[in-house]
Amino acid sequence: MHPLIIDLGMVNLPFFGETHLFLPTYGLLFAISVLVAWRWYALRTRDMGVSPEHLFNQTFYTLLAGVLGAKLLLILVDWRFYLDHPGQILGTLRSAGVLVGGVISGMAAFFIYGKRHSLPMWKLVDAIVAPVALAQAIGRLGCFSAGCCWGRETSLSALSVVFTDPEAAQQTGVPLNIPLVPTQLIQFGNDLIVALILTFAWRKKLKPDGTVFWLYVLLYSVGRGVIEFWRGDSHRGLFFGGLVSTSQLFALAGVVVALFFLVRNRRAALSARSG
Repeated sequence: MHPLIIDLGMVNLPFFGETHLFLPTYGLLFAISVLVAWRWYALRTRDMGVSPEHLFNQTFYTLLAGVLGAKLLLILVDWRFYLDHPGQILGTLRSAGVLVGGVISGMAAFFIYGKRHSLPMWKLVDAIVAPVALAQAIGRLGCFSAGCCWGRETSLSALSVVFTDPEAAQQTGVPLNIPLVPTQLIQFGNDLIVALILTFAWRKKLKPDGTVFWLYVLLYSVGRGVIEFWRGDSHRGLFFGGLVSTSQLFALAGVVVALFFLVRNRRAALSARSG
């Protein structure tokens, strides 16, 4: 598609020499997704009695941990390559990384910060998951622009996408001039639907607190696990003869854990009503 939204070409910079200056479309959309989700979360939590400073710090550390976690899992998944080419680790600065790793590490930072400062954690996490799902949807448009996270080759040309920009191939390795399953757009639609469902669930004030969060884990895990079957970028880690990806293993674990807590929460809610 259009991996570079602004391309200034090669520029001679002091101390750096000849440097290619550009603004990647993915980077711009990622920044927009963060700002939109951050603002929406702030609006949702303004009446919860939590100081703006705590909310800002918690969101900042969550974002930072998410970015680092996504890149770390990318390196771990392809550790043989990075062990043979350690200099390429710096190249991950331009990569989105593995999103599942970002979600896990970001949520870990969210809970750790909240516990340290005695914040109403389950109320806050219920409030943030819909903004997170929306941010993920916007981020998938960035993936589509860059060409990363591409799908398998398909003969259904009417339901395919063809990448033609050499810059996309250079940055992400996406094959050019071949009909591919538009997994980025499928994930975009899935994440939007998840955001809508979570918004409805949050407004219904589902009890006990934390129920909306576990619903997010379930819905995201199911959607991601299914869409992985159509992915074509096999370098992200495959197991059992290429049948299962790293993300699918995490997704399966997410489904199991989420169902356990949703059932437990449901029983707790029924007990509270009967009592």
